Amino acid sequence: MTEGSTDGRDPVPAAVDWLLGIVTGLIGLALTGVGAVMYARVDRALLTDIIMSEEVEVNGLTPAEAVTAGVPFVDWFAAGLAVTGLVLVAVAAAFVVARRRTRRRVALEGGTTATFRACAIYGAAVTALVSFIPGAAVAGGGAAAYLYGDSGLRIGAVAGLVGWVLSVPLLVAVAGGLLAGADAIGQLAGAVVLVGIIVVAELIALAINAGLGAAGGWLVDEFL
Repeated sequence: MTEGSTDGRDPVPAAVDWLLGIVTGLIGLALTGVGAVMYARVDRALLTDIIMSEEVEVNGLTPAEAVTAGVPFVDWFAAGLAVTGLVLVAVAAAFVVARRRTRRRVALEGGTTATFRACAIYGAAVTALVSFIPGAAVAGGGAAAYLYGDSGLRIGAVAGLVGWVLSVPLLVAVAGGLLAGADAIGQLAGAVVLVGIIVVAELIALAINAGLGAAGGWLVDEFL
């Protein structure tokens, strides 16, 4: 950007939009397929065979209790995988369509293709790409701020939140599966405590990701 002008600013080629949409859509389809197969194929008999095998130990539960609790948990988990996959497919399709509209509008009216939402998603993609590195959200937040060119703290924090938001259906499914499984063996109270711990841990992780993303955005604002 030069002297605040955004006309003609197009930091990310259209091919990247398509690549990001296709990869995300394929991941979503894979998750949906795995969830559907798991829901259809994993039943009480299969769980019994797995849990009764010598390699599997279930601490604190008898094999019969583990099977009884495992059946509803697997059903919930499989449904969560499938729903998460469908959400990813829908988001990927919506992203590609929105980006095409933005590029057509910019071609006609001028301006920049680097919108706030798109740059936040690009930043989230960078975070996922380097997720094997501790503090990867810093890189994602920095990338989002660099592409957007303004509001580094805000867009960095949003970039850090995007991935977590997309995982919410699976987190809900895991919590529901734990509660349903525990209720089936009369240990609902313990499961409520465990789910509460998981929720708190996820909220802490959410705050950390948002903070790291904001830090990355601030660094870009300050030094680039």
